[in-house]
Amino acid sequence: MKKLYILLLIVLLSSSLLAEEYDLTAANRAYQNQNYEKAAEEYLKTVDQGVMNFQLFYNLGNTYFKLNNLGYARLYYEKAAKFDPLDRDLRENLAMVKANLKDKEVDQKSFFETVLQKIIFSFSINVLAILILVIFILLMASIVLLIISKEGGLRNLSKILIVILSCIFFILVVMEIWRIRTFYAKDTAIILDETVIAYSGPSQDFQQVFTIHEGLKVTIERFDNDWVLIKLPSGNGGWVTQSSIGVI
Repeated sequence: MKKLYILLLIVLLSSSLLAEEYDLTAANRAYQNQNYEKAAEEYLKTVDQGVMNFQLFYNLGNTYFKLNNLGYARLYYEKAAKFDPLDRDLRENLAMVKANLKDKEVDQKSFFETVLQKIIFSFSINVLAILILVIFILLMASIVLLIISKEGGLRNLSKILIVILSCIFFILVVMEIWRIRTFYAKDTAIILDETVIAYSGPSQDFQQVFTIHEGLKVTIERFDNDWVLIKLPSGNGGWVTQSSIGVI
């Protein structure tokens, strides 16, 4: 029982970290006036304050798209997707960015993975935390009802409720943990430079293995000083400079 309380506390505290107070008035005004460089500057000031949320990253993605900077546009769209990957406008904008990339990507997710993602991301981290708390309270109430009730229909009902609520509680906790782990994962990145040459080792002295372009999404394998080993969707790997990528 003590472990359940600790788990609930961790989940609720983790979700509360995503709520910040911020003012985007200046940035939004600059964007509306089509001063996109100023808008990006103002939005980034908010990011530098440690603010993380869907709207901020989505607005930054839109701003960089207007500036025709596909690398940064996709970077911030992907950051926004960590909050709500099912948002229709976000998905449409991401599709437009991908359509304009030099390096085309193929969605390698299976049907099962796609359906599972839609189910898990149907609720935000905060909503999941609230649902977990509600189900936990109902579960405790059912246990109390089982303890105080005598033999009969009420006792049988409480047993059924405990089984059902326990299953729901377990599923929601797993979903929340998976969402939090996905949110804080730093294992993917976007190529930011217009053209990037990858090498077989962490130095330009090594052999060139492939060339990639801005906007491509890659997997981070490991870091070595100013270099990072990345893996392409095709499975090929190579070393690029850290300054050429943006971690999602």
